[in-house]
Amino acid sequence: MPGAMDLSLSIRNAMSAVLPPGVRVEVEHGTTKAVPTFILLIHAGTGLHQFLAGWSGEGWPADVERLIAAAPQVEVVFGRRLSRGAKDWLSSHHRGWVDESGDANVNLRTGLVIFREARVPHLEKESPVRWTQTMIAAAEAVLAGVPPTVEAVEQATGISRGASNNALARLEELKLLERPEGSRGPRSARRVVDPDTFLDQYASAAASLGRKKRVIKLHRLWNDPLEAFQFEIASALNNTAKSWAITGAAASALVAPYLSNFTVVELYVDDDLFSNRDQLADTLGGKVVDRGYLIEVRALPTRISAQGPIVHGIHVALLARVYADLLAVGGRSAEAAHYLRENADVGPRS
Repeated sequence: MPGAMDLSLSIRNAMSAVLPPGVRVEVEHGTTKAVPTFILLIHAGTGLHQFLAGWSGEGWPADVERLIAAAPQVEVVFGRRLSRGAKDWLSSHHRGWVDESGDANVNLRTGLVIFREARVPHLEKESPVRWTQTMIAAAEAVLAGVPPTVEAVEQATGISRGASNNALARLEELKLLERPEGSRGPRSARRVVDPDTFLDQYASAAASLGRKKRVIKLHRLWNDPLEAFQFEIASALNNTAKSWAITGAAASALVAPYLSNFTVVELYVDDDLFSNRDQLADTLGGKVVDRGYLIEVRALPTRISAQGPIVHGIHVALLARVYADLLAVGGRSAEAAHYLRENADVGPRS
């Protein structure tokens, strides 16, 4: 991700490009740590317009949703080239936008109104490639340090050779992976094009697909959730489940503490235990409820999802998965996600 100074210049240039000549633009750094935010001051004649702006990166819908979740006070979103889906989302959520292509739609209470369409039509379309569960599995393998070859991904994830090949090919189509010209075969070497972009797109896709998964909610008594997992629940899960891992805020509290407290523990378990609700409740020492729950349980998305560190005997999910799950919750959890990214090896390596 570009540095704050680079982004400040990008925002100033983008804003100046959609304003009449002679209008002065000042950019100051915002105070939000989780995402890049900036205070803009627009000097138009004797008038002054001040607002909070945020940088959304490439400008896909997931990018702007993640930005607003982490910094809901942002009034205008900037990006390289905001997609049509992102613009529609921002409009429906009463946010303005400006991008580096010269497009802008801003209507602030201060009286600042800007509507511009770039003269050059957009040639770039949103990618037709839709993330699938096998792509998530392949991406998590790469994030876990598995070489991005068909053979290695097949062995690590348990998906078929054909599915591994197709998943890696789709990640190439998204320009997340690349390989030398002419390189072919199940052992052919690929490389991550840009680690930050790879993690961003994986996290958006994982969060989107994760929201559609079934969840079992349980209540149990405890004074401290992490102590309960360390001294009671972990051993029960080790005896019952083939694989399991906590994720979300509880996981981040073990690896890169940022949130001072949390209420719900998010837990992944293997399909066999997840399919048996009575055994699951007995293993966790709780009962299934609709309200007042303290544990959210989901089936492990992939075999790799559980391959994170073990801290105090507690299995933590793959840190990239923890990062994605925190972003999916938004708000303070999104801030914890960015803190995790800055202070832990979330991956991948180029």
